[in-house]
Amino acid sequence: MKMQIYGSGCDKCRKLAANAETAARELGIEIELEKVSDINAITDAGVMMTPALAINGKVVSSGKVLSPEEIGKRLTAAMTGANTPCCCAGSPETTAPDACCCSSAEEKSASGSCCGGSGVSRKILTVLLLALILFSIAAMVVRELNSRYEDTTAVSVPADAVVVYYFHGTQRCMTCNRIEELTKQAVQESFADQLADGKIVFRSVNVDDPAKEHYIRDFQLSTRTVVMQKGDRYEKFDQIWNLVREPEQFMQYIGNGLERMLK
Repeated sequence: MKMQIYGSGCDKCRKLAANAETAARELGIEIELEKVSDINAITDAGVMMTPALAINGKVVSSGKVLSPEEIGKRLTAAMTGANTPCCCAGSPETTAPDACCCSSAEEKSASGSCCGGSGVSRKILTVLLLALILFSIAAMVVRELNSRYEDTTAVSVPADAVVVYYFHGTQRCMTCNRIEELTKQAVQESFADQLADGKIVFRSVNVDDPAKEHYIRDFQLSTRTVVMQKGDRYEKFDQIWNLVREPEQFMQYIGNGLERMLK
């Protein structure tokens, strides 16, 4: 089995990797563990929040540290899904979904599956799942509207101001804290007048807070990062992870971005 840990290499990422190895060891499974920290690779995998765990190329969790037991369940499910025997043939000789014992396509359609069962039950289950999805979407819309109202009324920001966001989680590593520190320093040292006049506003936002989760969708966030917004225009600064050990280059990177946004 191949497993990937998507993240910047923070403490939570290392903990998730350790738990994955523990889960595999307890199950007696040999795994190939890959740690992916490249921001482009993380984005290409569709990961919105790190750390994330993928099994055989499929992302099974993101934004949390799974316990060894939780990872073990996902490993077991992945193995079961990859080796499901044909339940009609009398013996598990094949895993091909069309190799079951249905005598015709009509029989397969009428039974709901080639292994028998009730087509009516499957229809009821489908209706219930659709109802659950619609309810979840409605709840999400209401929650997002409420959180947006809270955000827009909490602090008044001039229309021509540049808002510098630093997005972080509840648990923060040393690198995360260093990124926020350097970002603040870049803004305060080079743009003190604009900061005092309200033309630049700095905000530190915890996206683990349910009321702030909409920022993940608004800015298509795939990791903790810095985002600058002016009106409807915004820019992400994901290269901060590569520059965090080079303070001068880091602050120049942020400063250049601010100058572009101010213009």
